[in-house]
Amino acid sequence: MQFIAMITMLADHVGIVFYPDIAAFRVIGRIAFPLYGWFLVQGYLHTGNLKRYAFRLLGLAVLSQLPYTLSLQLLQLNVIFTLLLALGVLYTLDSGAKGIFKLLLVGGAVGIALWVPMSYGLYGVMIALLFRYFRQWQLVHYHFLLDAAHVLVYGFGYAIQLFSVFGTFLIVCAQELNSRVQLNKWLYRGFYPGHLAVLYGLRLWIGT
Repeated sequence: MQFIAMITMLADHVGIVFYPDIAAFRVIGRIAFPLYGWFLVQGYLHTGNLKRYAFRLLGLAVLSQLPYTLSLQLLQLNVIFTLLLALGVLYTLDSGAKGIFKLLLVGGAVGIALWVPMSYGLYGVMIALLFRYFRQWQLVHYHFLLDAAHVLVYGFGYAIQLFSVFGTFLIVCAQELNSRVQLNKWLYRGFYPGHLAVLYGLRLWIGT
């Protein structure tokens, strides 16, 4: 699953940088984010040190921001900041904080996701919540409803996001088959900033 996430994300970013008029790259790329959202929730549920996990995400987000901006030419926070925000929401909802305080914290996170430019934004936080609180084929159903609502709110120009349901479909199938594929952790963690830096280098090389 990690390998599929890496390859589909790479296809998406290659499409953005080199083939913006070929929709197939973006369609394939829609599979990636649900997988990363699922990995986030699994990390949240199974980590032995949540603070260390959060700081590792923050470090990776900061490391990735410059190559993200340069390679994709996007003036927004990269997707790891979105995952970090989702992690904060998950922790807040499961914490013993009082109702009003918890509501304020979650409302603040929603406001950040809506008004601070970041990859996937509120949609990304919602995906993480789906993987936290739903199981098996429920995930596919609710993910499709989330994508449909996203299209209705933002217009049919975002209909390509419907293909992201295939990512959740793969997760459910893998769980039912009880299959696991584990890559080297440093390869997996370093792939996001690394491939963005390579794409930027290729952009410069082709430009000259």
